[in-house]
Amino acid sequence: MSNFKQFLQYRALDLKFSLENSELTDAVIESGAEPIPLRNVCAKLTVELAERIDRTAETLGVTKRQFIERALIDAMDQADAMVREVGVFDDLAAQHEQAEAAK
Repeated sequence: MSNFKQFLQYRALDLKFSLENSELTDAVIESGAEPIPLRNVCAKLTVELAERIDRTAETLGVTKRQFIERALIDAMDQADAMVREVGVFDDLAAQHEQAEAAK
């Protein structure tokens, strides 16, 4: 990719993500001024992975919350798509129907 094309991509993405006001969201969350319903999701991670998350978020110039939130949303979207693709919901519905018919 040419340097100019990378520059254009950077500026377009910067504009796109600046419209989300994620810094404002972080500031409101940290201040506790506005009651935003939140839930802390904790997981025990290896020290190496936790440090890698810290370094990556810092390198990208985003908060750890922003990085983890986006990663979790992407992972959940992928999991939902895979569950639909392999027909898990169809199988669960069929099992439920069989159980109801057996009653």
